[in-house]
Amino acid sequence: MKSPKHIATIAALAALAVGGVTATAAAKDDGGRIKSDMMIGVPATLTGTKSPIRGINGGGLPWSIGEAEVSVKSSGKIEAEFQNLILPDRGFNPVASMAVVVSCLDASNNTVNVMSAPFAVTTGTTPADPGGDADIETKVALPSPCLAPIVFITNATGAAWFAVDGL
Repeated sequence: MKSPKHIATIAALAALAVGGVTATAAAKDDGGRIKSDMMIGVPATLTGTKSPIRGINGGGLPWSIGEAEVSVKSSGKIEAEFQNLILPDRGFNPVASMAVVVSCLDASNNTVNVMSAPFAVTTGTTPADPGGDADIETKVALPSPCLAPIVFITNATGAAWFAVDGL
């Protein structure tokens, strides 16, 4: 006859095994993702065509951003929320439509930039009402694999970035 301690050990191991299967299944359902709660606006040194990142020029003027969160799943689902994406020299956001671009390196080390449909961003007219806020959920077709992903908030055509994920 097995001791109660031995039975408890077997039960604990069984629970871990079941839990491990559940955790693995949950991870597969999630599809993997990158998540950032830090975005950086365009510094003056990267404006315009001076130093494009992955083929995308910085906005023509410096930009700053307040709180931001962005999540990209390997399925291509993007969730982005940000506040106060503005031109600091003017104190407000004059741009009513933006997009998210996810930039990846494919298996051949080529840059692949995938852009969302344009979305509305609040505009402002004064520092007291700066605008620059958005909350979007969308989906794009990412390459597989999508190596070294970078997430940009861009103008509506994806030609110039206003904010990028980073530290």
